Amino acid sequence: MHRTLVFAVVAAGIVAATFVPAQQPAPTVPEIAGLPAGARSAAATIDPEKIRAHVRFLSLDLLEGRGPGKRGAELAAEYIATQFALAHVEPAGDSGTYFQRIPLVAVHTIEDKTKFSLAPAQGQPVELAYGTEIVSKDQTGEPTADLDAPIVFVGYGIHAPEYNWTTMPAWT
Repeated sequence: MHRTLVFAVVAAGIVAATFVPAQQPAPTVPEIAGLPAGARSAAATIDPEKIRAHVRFLSLDLLEGRGPGKRGAELAAEYIATQFALAHVEPAGDSGTYFQRIPLVAVHTIEDKTKFSLAPAQGQPVELAYGTEIVSKDQTGEPTADLDAPIVFVGYGIHAPEYNWTTMPAWT
């Protein structure tokens, strides 16, 4: 209940701030050749403080990172849809809404129990510890991935001579 109340108060404050007349003069839009008068007029109405308020809300920890399918993402999407409605933007999503269903494929995180091994053509497989000896990313969503390819370690991709630290191979 407390989190919902805090969210409602914060959201109401930001929405209200959007509609309070700016206390600053309208920004000056530079002369740009070919810029239509309508675009120049619209640019003059941009209020950086209103943008800052929206970004401040959308970046709050209350939105829990806004990961796809998570509560924070739903809150952020509803907030943005509400702002569109308040600005009289015509919905163009599914069933007359501001939303469109898009199927997502989950990217599985690698668990500590995941096993990695290199199986050379000759000799025994070499087991690798995830996080210290190997880091990988698999976006297929499949439970296993078998690869038959040459492998080359090229360093961690760090080149910072100002810190006397480089892990790039000499040939890069």
